[in-house]
Amino acid sequence: MLSLVSSLGWFLIAIPLVIAVVGIFMFLRGLGHVATGEGGRGVPRVVVGAPLAVIGLAFGLLGVNTQTFERLSYEAPVAMVSVKAVDPSHALFDVTVKRMDASFPAQVCRLQGDDWEMSARVQKWKPWANVLGLDATYQLDQISNRYSDAERGNGKMITSCDLKGPPPAVNQWVPKSWVFWIVDHAYAEQRHFGSAAYMPLADGAVFKVIMTQSGLNAEPANDAASKAKL
Repeated sequence: MLSLVSSLGWFLIAIPLVIAVVGIFMFLRGLGHVATGEGGRGVPRVVVGAPLAVIGLAFGLLGVNTQTFERLSYEAPVAMVSVKAVDPSHALFDVTVKRMDASFPAQVCRLQGDDWEMSARVQKWKPWANVLGLDATYQLDQISNRYSDAERGNGKMITSCDLKGPPPAVNQWVPKSWVFWIVDHAYAEQRHFGSAAYMPLADGAVFKVIMTQSGLNAEPANDAASKAKL
């Protein structure tokens, strides 16, 4: 379905631009005929070609805008997070993270607190790069504990697990400084930022973490998660 929507989006751009090119061609040919004294042949081409060019360009820009909206609203699944109570009296839970974006094995992390929080480093691209299909890229950072308010969390232990995984193979051949230089000079990056999503530590709850063009988000994936309150 997504590929079909994307194809239709590109048709909304291509067809009006073809019409615009035909209109511009007719308009210029008409001007050429008028300039050589062939007004009878030139004026109709000018009259028809100019509106075609304007209408085609207008609808082409509308198609670009539609395609931008589609790309900017794109979401991708990141992980499923399952919670199991270990010692509820001490707010101790085992949290299982199953990555949906990579073939990493499931990871179990023991957290103590009221909520779990997953963080990531996000790289957001400029709208024109989204149009070309370049979605927000990210690297998961860690999953850690969180408390419902600052007073409750003050003085409590931080429990967390690393989610980065092994570095990309390209890092062995291309220095990271080179990659940063290329990105900085491509004028495609909008900004780097840290993003996080958190949900309650509730026994039996399962949550789905997704990456949007604005960062991480999380949503309940079963009844226990839906009933859990932040």
